[in-house]
Amino acid sequence: MLFAAVLLLPFAASAQSTGSSDASNHAVSGIVSEAASGEAIIGINVILATDSAASRSASIVRGARTNKFGFYSLPNIPDGSYFLIVRGIGYRLYGKRITVQGGGLRENIALEVQSSRSEEVTVQAEREATSVRTISTVEVKSDMIRKLPTLLGEADVFRVLQLMPGIKGGSELSSGLYVRGGSPDQNLTLLDGVIVYNPSHLLGFFSTFNNDALRDVRVMKGSFPAEYGGRLSSVIDLTMKEGTKEKLSGVANLGLIASRLTLEGPITENVTFMLSGRRTYLDLLVSAATNGKPPATYNFYDLNAKVNVRLSDNDRIYASGYFGSDEGALFPQQNNNTDIGINWGNATANLRWAHIFSDDLFSNFSAIYTDYRFGTRIYSATDRDTTGFLTQSQIRDFTLRGDVQWHPAKGHTVKAGFDATFHQFKIALESNNAQLRQFLDFLNLKSNTIDALEAAAYVQDEWEISPELTANIGFRASYFLLGNRLLPEPRISFAYAPIEELSIKGGVAVANQFLHLVINNGIALPTDSWFPSTDKILPGNSVQYTLGVENSFLGKEYFVSVEGYYKSLRNLYEFKDDANFTFLTPAENQLTRGDGEAYGVEVFINKRLGALTGWIGYTLSWTRRTFADLNDGRPFYPRYDRRHDLSVVATYRISEGWEVGAAWVYATGQAFTMPSGQFLFTGTPGLPSATSGGFGGGFTNRYSDFTERNGSTLPPTHRLDVNLKHHFSWFNLPFTFDISIYNVYSRWNPIARIVQYQNLRPNFGSGAPPASDLVSAPKVTDYALFGIVPTLGIGFKF
Repeated sequence: MLFAAVLLLPFAASAQSTGSSDASNHAVSGIVSEAASGEAIIGINVILATDSAASRSASIVRGARTNKFGFYSLPNIPDGSYFLIVRGIGYRLYGKRITVQGGGLRENIALEVQSSRSEEVTVQAEREATSVRTISTVEVKSDMIRKLPTLLGEADVFRVLQLMPGIKGGSELSSGLYVRGGSPDQNLTLLDGVIVYNPSHLLGFFSTFNNDALRDVRVMKGSFPAEYGGRLSSVIDLTMKEGTKEKLSGVANLGLIASRLTLEGPITENVTFMLSGRRTYLDLLVSAATNGKPPATYNFYDLNAKVNVRLSDNDRIYASGYFGSDEGALFPQQNNNTDIGINWGNATANLRWAHIFSDDLFSNFSAIYTDYRFGTRIYSATDRDTTGFLTQSQIRDFTLRGDVQWHPAKGHTVKAGFDATFHQFKIALESNNAQLRQFLDFLNLKSNTIDALEAAAYVQDEWEISPELTANIGFRASYFLLGNRLLPEPRISFAYAPIEELSIKGGVAVANQFLHLVINNGIALPTDSWFPSTDKILPGNSVQYTLGVENSFLGKEYFVSVEGYYKSLRNLYEFKDDANFTFLTPAENQLTRGDGEAYGVEVFINKRLGALTGWIGYTLSWTRRTFADLNDGRPFYPRYDRRHDLSVVATYRISEGWEVGAAWVYATGQAFTMPSGQFLFTGTPGLPSATSGGFGGGFTNRYSDFTERNGSTLPPTHRLDVNLKHHFSWFNLPFTFDISIYNVYSRWNPIARIVQYQNLRPNFGSGAPPASDLVSAPKVTDYALFGIVPTLGIGFKF
């Protein structure tokens, strides 16, 4: 029924809009974009008032925010004269007198970018209704990402997000995101509306997202609305640039390990494009340093492309794609005759049609393709023809999606939609060895494909109950063909503003996840395995509760929020302690099922305007897991549990040519399992032994005794990163030179603690039989990744 209602909603809404009995009430709608580039502006406030913004007697008639395509609609406007006001940080205040008479009014708005202090405006007589869209939401602009310090010269959106409260990294090695106690696979990572399964390069050092290609980055840490689904913890929604309509232009950047080039501009009056590429040259540097005989090689590249076609005032076509790949290899050496290789990559494509049915009804429809692959190879360098083993795993998705946004009456924004995804999971094994090939054929293991259908439909209403109270009430139904499961996902959130600039916000969200990624709870490597829910493997489930308060003051220059959350998780999967990592063992036999919970408090203090901007973020949190087959059934903390997490971030514009950025972070050390002792076991003579010796020619095995699972923690980590940028002109082009220093005071932050044993021969005295010929003395060693890392970079625009 829900699917049918969603499909019929556009036609019913369009009929109601054209057949309204109240001919004196109309809608004012349009697209808000940047004046120079023509790019749509997302989430900016559009207000219809009875007088100008400068008047102290102005009264708000309607208010709205633009959607992801820049569309806004102000419904049920009586005939009359009004002021249309658009305001947002980073843009010049827009105001225009309009007249509504005898029909709907289409008013497209072009805003001028304003880099200096924003001209905030306060309407005195009535305040704007508070919004539920900012609950547990983080928004990061690409300009801010460029201003902050980098690692090895690469501005990385995921590493910047790790500086936000509630969002953590696995370690210095990983750019993966752990949001409010969830693992990386529980994040719905979308690039232009398309899922990216493995958003990492260089074994987790960097994310796959080239900042030069991004327009908007939003993270919903909890209580996300019904339009999002398929993951348990969070939504990471990234939007690519559409391409400027002004002229052909570009950005080029040369870094320590990679270079980037971005081009954008008009193709015709109604068609724009954006093309952005990045490639590392680690392989070239290593090859040059070893005279063309490197012991190992590694490289990655990514390519972003987008075309925006304006067919008419009511129709636009967007075609976008992402293509990225990582290649690594260990070559044979004198003492090693094995050639080992690894590769993985993502490919996505999205063809979208955005159509405005009427002044109060907007829609977009998408056809989506996703391909994620991972492969390994192992050869004997001296006999490639008869030896070797290759594995290839792949996830391929074909998706159809449709969404509508309807403004039926004052105070209501109704969204509804559907999506259907055909998943194809494939595992392939190949070998040049004839006997192994016959064995694979006999077991029917050369190729194994699993097909699965996932579908969902949703409806939600953002309801302005009063200027003080707003709610978002939604429902999502999710279906998965394997196991024939149809699961409900109710969502509700609210925002209440008892006084000006102060809001109390909260929400409850139920989510289900049919695809699982079993990880090692450390870094998200591409060797981690994705697999679907089946009759035996249940879909994951979460229930999230959020409650917080936020306040803006001093003309919205400062923003403060305090938010608490609780999340319960069911049907989580991890490998058993004795898991056999071979293709011969079914996945469900290697896994154990358990539950989890996460709760905490986040504090965020943000200075948003002026030469000095930045934030302070602090998180106090707990994350626990319970598995019957792990840790003797007792609850334990996963490796990414952090009791305390603090970040202080600032950027300062010294002058027109100089600016500086800095970030200081502190976090509780990672949890890990620590050996607490060892014991010796003496067996029967004649049996094979791990350590020779003992009484009467028997054998002695040495075992380690461990603390409870992840019962110890590494030392706390902290570091300071600094970035200095200089803007100058050279050859009549704007250049930027930057110096970035990672870990300024060279703090040794351990990412692992290894216990090794040194064999010592004890002296028991004459006549005392030893329990063992050897006794092991433990030696504890901490391993860190980086000390101080300075990097240089230069870039220019043209």
